[in-house]
Parts: sequence; structure tokens; C-alpha cells
Amino acid sequence: MPSQPYATLPQATEATRAALTDLLDAFTRGDGDRLADYYDDDVDWLFHAPASIFPFAGARRGKADVFKGFAVLYQGYRVAAYRVEAMVVDGDRAATLSDGQLVQRATGRIVRVRTGNFYRFRAGKVIEYRGFTDSLDIVEQVLGRELEF
Repeated sequence: MPSQPYATLPQATEATRAALTDLLDAFTRGDGDRLADYYDDDVDWLFHAPASIFPFAGARRGKADVFKGFAVLYQGYRVAAYRVEAMVVDGDRAATLSDGQLVQRATGRIVRVRTGNFYRFRAGKVIEYRGFTDSLDIVEQVLGRELEF
């Protein structure tokens, strides 16, 4: 059941789509000020990836903690490309499948990151985020070699 009355669902969907589109543009450009406008002060944020390789990943609570993670991300990587392959928006919830390219600053290596992302918005701000990626694939790319099992 939608979290808003049916009559407002189309308007909420369009507002969520517009906010997410601008948020993703700010993320791609590394525009922290604009990006911060789209996160609630008490956001519940989780990106599933090994924190030993990607210290910006893991669970974070609150905008300040999330942006500490973004600072680590942007310090270690430059976003070279980010393309949303699919976006589904329904009221205050959205999901994307994305394909990104990060340039590892220390090595110049290009890391291709495919992600599944799930957002919940309130009043135009992200209040909940969950992100998933193929951790083994990106760890091998960052290390520059295949892992043997």
C-alpha cells in the first residue's frame, strides 16, 4: 500500500524522480554541497561492499557520517562516468541499476562498478539508502588481479 494518499502518488513520484536525478548528477560531479541538500540529517545509509577495501562502505547513520564516507570515496576515487540503466520510482521510493566508472587516484586504474540502489525519500530528502554491488568483481579490479580460491 502506498505511504501517501492515492491522489498525491503521481506528484510524489515525479518529485522523487526529480530529486533522485539531481542527486545522482551531484554525486557524479562530486558536488558535495548540492549532494548534501538531498540527504536527511538522520539518514539510514548502507552500502554493501568490503570496508577493508572500500572504507566508505558499510552502515552509516546521519548525514554527517554519510558525508565522511563520501569524503573518503572522493579522496580515493574520481567518478569518471555514472549511467543509470534503469530507474523505477513509486511515490517516495526509488530503485536504480547503475553502471559507473571510478578512477582510483593512487594507481589511475579504472574500476567499473555496477550497483543496485534503493532509496526512500521524505520531503525531497533521502531518509534511507541501500546499495549493492558485486564485491568480488570490484575487489579484483582494485587489486588489479584475480583472487584465487
